[in-house]
Amino acid sequence: MIQLYRKLAIIALALVVGGGVGQAGPGDGIAIGSFVFSPYLELTGAYDSNVYKDRDDEIDDTFFEPELGLRFSSSLETNLFSIRGNVFYSDRRYSSEDNRDFDSYGDSLDARWGGNKTLLQLIQSYRSLDENDRHAADLESSPLATDLVEDSNTLDLQREIHQVGALISRRMSDKLELGLSYRYFAVFYDDEANDRLGPGTLVVPNGLDLDEHGLQLDGALKLTDKTDLTLTLRQSRQTQESTDDAADSTVARLGLQSQGTQKLVYHAGAGLERYQRPLDTDDETEWFFNFNVGADWYITEKLTLRCGGYNGAQFSAFYTQNALEYISGWVGLGYRWKPSTIFSVRGVYRVDDYLDPVTHEGVTRDRKDERIEGHARMDYIVPGNFLRFHLQFSYDEVDSNFDFTDYVDKRVVMGATICY
Repeated sequence: MIQLYRKLAIIALALVVGGGVGQAGPGDGIAIGSFVFSPYLELTGAYDSNVYKDRDDEIDDTFFEPELGLRFSSSLETNLFSIRGNVFYSDRRYSSEDNRDFDSYGDSLDARWGGNKTLLQLIQSYRSLDENDRHAADLESSPLATDLVEDSNTLDLQREIHQVGALISRRMSDKLELGLSYRYFAVFYDDEANDRLGPGTLVVPNGLDLDEHGLQLDGALKLTDKTDLTLTLRQSRQTQESTDDAADSTVARLGLQSQGTQKLVYHAGAGLERYQRPLDTDDETEWFFNFNVGADWYITEKLTLRCGGYNGAQFSAFYTQNALEYISGWVGLGYRWKPSTIFSVRGVYRVDDYLDPVTHEGVTRDRKDERIEGHARMDYIVPGNFLRFHLQFSYDEVDSNFDFTDYVDKRVVMGATICY
C-alpha cells in the first residue's frame, strides 16, 4: 500500500506540473480548467521530551519529518459543484530512538453539488498513521466529519482510519430544511505495533479494531432571520474486534443555531443518548445526557475565538466488551497581527469514564482518564504565499486513576512549508 501511495503522489505531481506550465504562479497553485492543484513540501524538526509517553522513565529525542502532499480544489462558475481534497505522505525519523520511526500517508475528499434548495455532499478519508492524527482536521469543516475517539492507551499505535459520509439536504420551504446523512468510521490497529512502543517494561496494548455505521436526520426550522430551531435524531451501530455482537446507540437532541452572517456563529443542542451493548438487557441499558455545541466569535477583524464541546458513548479500543462515556471540550484563539503573521493558541480537555470496572495487575476498580492537550503557535507567511514558517510549543498530559496510563509530553516544533 505504501509503495502505491508513493507512486500515485509522484505521478500526480508530475502530471500537474507538466500540464500546468505557463498557467501558474508560486503560492497560487496550478490552474487546469476549473481545477487548482497546489503541491507542497513541508519540512519539520522537533524536540520531544517523552518519546514513549512513559510516566517513570522519560526518554527525550529529536526527530525530522518531511511531508510531500498535493491539495486540489474545483468550483464551476455556476457554483453548483465543488470539490476539494488532498493526498499526503510523511516520513518521521528520530535521532536515537529509531524503533519509533514511522511513515504516514493518506487522502481526503469533500465533494458538494447543489443549488439553493438541494445539497448533496460526499466525503471520504483514509489515513495510515502512528501517533497523533495531524490530518484529522482536513475534513473538520464538514458536518459529516464525526469520528470515534481513541483510548489513551492506543494513541501511539499504528493504525488505519477509514471515513465515509454522504448527506442530502433539502429546503422544504422558506422556514424548514431537512437533511439525511450516512456516516461510517473505522479504526483498524496493527497488532504488532506494541513492539515499537516501549524501551522494555512499558505495558502496551494491542488495539481492538472498531467501526461504526450511523444514520442521522437533521431538521432546522427558522424562528427568526438569524436563529433556527434544530432537531437531530441519530441511530448508529458499533462493532468491536473479539466481541460477537454489536452495540446500538440512539441519540435525540433539540437545539438552536445561528443563521446568516454575523460576528457570532453558533450551534447548541442537548438531549438524551441510549446506549446498549450486546450483553445488556433492557433493564441495564445505559442512558446519558447528550450535547453538541460550538461557536465562532469574530471579535475583531484580526481576533477570532472558537470553542466547542460534545460527548457520547462507544466501545473501548483497549478492553473487550467494555465501553466508555467521553466528554470533550476545546477552545482556540487566533490573532492575525499582520497579513503575514498569525498567532494561535488552542486547548482540549477530555474525560473518559469506562462503564465497567477494569483489572490491571490484580487491581480491579472503575477507570477514569483525563487528558489535556494544548499548543501555542506562530506562523509567518512570506509575501507571495509560497513559503510559510511556523514555531509551535505543544503540551500533552494524561492523568488516570491507573498510574500506568499517566504521562506528560512536551514538544517544541519548527517547520517550513513550500507550496506552489
